Amino acid sequence: MHSKIEKIKEKRSKTITPSENNTPLLRRGKRRVTQLLKTKSIPHVLAYCIDRAVAIGIRVTKTKVIIPGSIKIKRKLGIRTPLTTAMEKESNQISYSLRISGGLGDSIMIARMVRDLQKQLGNHSIFDVYFHSPNSIRAFFCHIPGFRNVLNVEAFQATQKFYTFSLNVNQYVSFCHISNFEENSLSHGQKLRQIISHTAKANKDIEKYIITHPSLDGEFSDIATEEGHRRYQYLHEMLGIPYDGHRLQLDLTPEVITEQGLQHKTYITIHDGWDTKFKLVAHRPTKSMPLTTLESIVSQIKAKRPDLVIVQLGGETGADIKGVDINLKGKLSFKESMSILAGSRLHLDSESGLVHVGISLGVKSVVMFGPTNLDWFGYTDNINIGPKECGNCWWSTDTWMDACPAGYDIPPCTASITADSVVNAVLQELNPKPITSITKTEQ
Repeated sequence: MHSKIEKIKEKRSKTITPSENNTPLLRRGKRRVTQLLKTKSIPHVLAYCIDRAVAIGIRVTKTKVIIPGSIKIKRKLGIRTPLTTAMEKESNQISYSLRISGGLGDSIMIARMVRDLQKQLGNHSIFDVYFHSPNSIRAFFCHIPGFRNVLNVEAFQATQKFYTFSLNVNQYVSFCHISNFEENSLSHGQKLRQIISHTAKANKDIEKYIITHPSLDGEFSDIATEEGHRRYQYLHEMLGIPYDGHRLQLDLTPEVITEQGLQHKTYITIHDGWDTKFKLVAHRPTKSMPLTTLESIVSQIKAKRPDLVIVQLGGETGADIKGVDINLKGKLSFKESMSILAGSRLHLDSESGLVHVGISLGVKSVVMFGPTNLDWFGYTDNINIGPKECGNCWWSTDTWMDACPAGYDIPPCTASITADSVVNAVLQELNPKPITSITKTEQ
């Protein structure tokens, strides 16, 4: 890690405290604007502020006024909708809701948590998921026993009181609502009480980080990894339930492989993109690899393995990578992209949601890490390539995705990962000869 980053992290740890939670948006917003003005023009920052203010105003109005009023009216009129049916359950049945704040990668890890929580509750409980873009994550949850619906996150606050309990889930998991219930009156009520008690203790131990989330997530990940924790199973540890593995049944459309002419071909996938929920001022986030490096990776693989078909996946963010054989960026639904990924021999990516999808489908990835913590986010089954310089600076500033916290115009972390190192890792994995290690990390 760069010495400057260490000092920035130390200062941030001292200045951000749980008391910030009294006015989190104002304090975080002020910090973010101050940091953005160091690298971006005033018009850019002003446009960003206006956009965020309008979005927050609309969200608060919907959450506090429109949605609660709508639910009340529809219930009186007996109109059944996904929101009004959220209140329906059998008398002895556990029902719960969970609000997910985060991206697609977070959501798929949370889906594994729900899968294993359901097993602890006998697969008899029913649950609803609340997310900012419901259709994008339905495929993660729909095959889990007890799944009912994915609803807009803006309705979460108005409906949580109708469930046995409700969860806030991101990097951490907390019970934000627990109804009064008799353990013996509910199926698996005693087990639920144990989980609630275990989670309360886990929350107390890391209360500072839960309250200040996401501002000190980077610091927390450093501490957690030193203690041997990994992101993909940490939620399970907080609940006190066993982790049943990376694999997860997803809702796919396998016919898309045939539609794209890939059914009899050996292909690998590559992705350049990021979550649109993270509002940026910069053209590309710090965690994305330089486009020239990605293009060099593609050209070298084509030269050394012309038998392989290289397919680019992605949505509206990111760039078109020159040299790929088939560019499906922006041309498929997310479910279709997952289906193409399911048939891939190997996936190439930065630390993104598709990496979490891949491991859930049993597809190995070559993952290029920059500002995010490799030991926290990396799967040991993947080929994780860390930076030769700097790295692991995520949430050392509020603008870490917009600009290098160390002040470099070009982030040295992602720039230090060479195309040669990635290509060598790819060829080693694709080589039919036995290999002794499945994980390669550049330090």
